Amino acid sequence: MIERQERALVRRRTDGALLELREEKAQAERANHEKSRFLAVASHDLRQPIHALGLYIDELRRKILDQEQQQLVGKVERSIDSITQLVNSLLDISRLDAGVVVAQKHPCNLAELLTRIAAGFQQEADCRNIRLVVHPIEGYVNSDPVLLDRIITNLLSNALRYTPENGTVLLACRLRGGQILLEIRDNGIGIDKAFQSKIFREFIQLNQNTQVNKQGMGLGLAIVKRLADLLEHPLTLRSVRNRGANFSILLERAHRPEQAAEPAPGHLNGKRLLIVDHDAQLLASTEMMLKSWGGEVTAASSMKAVQRHLMAGSRWDLVISDDQSEGKGGGLTVIQTVRRYQGKSTPYIRISTDSLEQDEDTQVLLKPVKPAKLRSLIQFLLQREAAAHTVANNR
Repeated sequence: MIERQERALVRRRTDGALLELREEKAQAERANHEKSRFLAVASHDLRQPIHALGLYIDELRRKILDQEQQQLVGKVERSIDSITQLVNSLLDISRLDAGVVVAQKHPCNLAELLTRIAAGFQQEADCRNIRLVVHPIEGYVNSDPVLLDRIITNLLSNALRYTPENGTVLLACRLRGGQILLEIRDNGIGIDKAFQSKIFREFIQLNQNTQVNKQGMGLGLAIVKRLADLLEHPLTLRSVRNRGANFSILLERAHRPEQAAEPAPGHLNGKRLLIVDHDAQLLASTEMMLKSWGGEVTAASSMKAVQRHLMAGSRWDLVISDDQSEGKGGGLTVIQTVRRYQGKSTPYIRISTDSLEQDEDTQVLLKPVKPAKLRSLIQFLLQREAAAHTVANNR
């Protein structure tokens, strides 16, 4: 009788404990879901005004001729860049910790990726008289190009930051059997051995007694480590104090995709562009900028406006859409509709608030978008499309 009562008591306690665990799990899942929703909303609300400000600053720079005013605009532009980096880092580290980032690995052209990233840092290197040397290797690697881009960008930015004037930063690759070893080296201040085990933690900055540590919050390498783990790309660090640092990433080689095509020369002038954005100010500023580059621009604030243009016979060489323009589903509805009318190959750029998101057949630019980067991507996509048409016509 006593044993039966004891067993019943144990069963009740066990059932109660299981119920508590289920409730705690459900609460944790709800909290994680709410955190993901908050991050999505915060990304848009924080980046949207910075994006608009960047576009207006670019237009202001074109119209100002006075050198003193140009210098003032340059200072504002650098301040915007600092805010952008801070917002991106805080949101990215939060999304990675929340587990809402999913890697989409497929073959990507490593040489093309490295060349494009290095080109974005060339001006900074030139201004500080730093030799930026790039030795890419022809071939493809199995990775997520958006996330790999972020890893390399953070490491290269870090190398330039801690390399003194007249120094050298090397971005190079070499074969290792069925893998490719990607290295980012510098001959800067280096990292003390005792400090190297802490370098990938949040809010850790190199050499606290140096002037350079005033930049950033120490999140760049923490993001790099999380992304490398997510992609399963082994990441190592070798460094000696006052002799520089060497960060290396081991990448799995991949076969070249059949549809890969080399870009051909081309021009933006006269190309028909569709820009879709629900924000009237952003729509107006982007339209003004695209027209200043010589494009024939159609501006639409809604999906209904896009459909009206299509019904009237409008066709475009390239489409640019904000990811919030359609509410749920973003700009994907825009490109699906356009491609239904004029073919699946229409180049498409999605302006997103999510720095770690991508689509397989879409080029994603993160808000706030640098005008030079947008212009470069437009030209690249138009050139690639022209090359594809040339190949098709020659068959």
